[in-house]
Amino acid sequence: MKILSNEQAMDIVIIGAGANGSHFFRNLLQDLAVYKNNNKRSSHSSVMIVDGDKVEKKNLANQLFDEDDIGQYKVQALCDRYGTHYDKDCLAINRYITSLDELQALFRHPEKLPVLIGCVDNNRTRMLMHEFFQEERIPNLLYIDVGVEGVILREELKGDPDRERKIESSGFSGQVVIGYKRKGQVFLPPVAHLYPTILTDEESVFPTQTCGEDMINNPQRCETNKLAAQMTNIVLNNLFFTGEIVQEEIIFNARFGSSQARFISKRIEQAYINFFKESVNNDTLSIVS
Repeated sequence: MKILSNEQAMDIVIIGAGANGSHFFRNLLQDLAVYKNNNKRSSHSSVMIVDGDKVEKKNLANQLFDEDDIGQYKVQALCDRYGTHYDKDCLAINRYITSLDELQALFRHPEKLPVLIGCVDNNRTRMLMHEFFQEERIPNLLYIDVGVEGVILREELKGDPDRERKIESSGFSGQVVIGYKRKGQVFLPPVAHLYPTILTDEESVFPTQTCGEDMINNPQRCETNKLAAQMTNIVLNNLFFTGEIVQEEIIFNARFGSSQARFISKRIEQAYINFFKESVNNDTLSIVS
C-alpha cells in the first residue's frame, strides 16, 4: 500500500532508547545515509528519539552504549555517536512522555507524515500511544509498535514440573505491528486492537529512571531485541525505497530464526486507493496511485 510519494518526507519520533530502541535507531540512521540522495522521503525526513533514562553499567551488555556513556542520557549518547557517524541531524529529548499534549508536541513538521515508533517495554506508555492514535486532532499517523516477550520467572510456574524447560524457552519471540490512519480513517489498526490486553494492564506504570532488565539472568533477550529492531527497520526500509507499507504485522522468534508476516490484504489496499481517489484534490499528503 503506497502512502508516500517521492516528494513526501516523514517526521519520525522514536519513543524508547533501550534494547530495542538503541539498535533500531542505529540501523535507521544507517538506512537514511544509504538513501540520502535517493528521494525526499529519506533526505528530508526528520528523526527524534525520546527517553528519560540515563546509561547504567547494566545497559552495556545488550544496548549500544559503552563505558564513557555511563551517566549520560541514552538519547544524547545515541545522537552524538550515530548522528555524527552517519552525518544525520537528529534530536534527542531526554524526558519521559506521560501525556497526549507532550506526545503531540514532539511532532514539529506538519508538512511531513508523522511516524510514531514505540520501542517501549511497558503497557502504560502503549496505552498513551494508543490514545494518541485515536485522537481526532491527529488525522494522519503511522504508528509502529515493537514488542518482545517477557522471560518467564520461576515464581510464575511454581509447582509446574516442566518449568525449567518453559523458562529456557521464553524471551525469544515478539511482534511488530503497523497501525495507519489518514484523514481520520483507520486503514491498519494499532497494536492494542490486535492485543487488547494491553489496555487492561492495570499494573503497568510509566517508566522511571530505575527501569531495566538484568541481562545476566536473561541473556537470550539480547538476540530477541536485535531481531525486533531489524524487523522494524524492514518496515522503514520499504518506506524509504518505494513509499509503501507491505505488512500489517511481523511475528518473529529469535530462537528459531523465524518470522511470519501478515501482509496487507487486497481488500484494504483497494479501500485505500478508493479513499485516495475521493480525497486527492484536498489532500496535502498526496500519494502516487
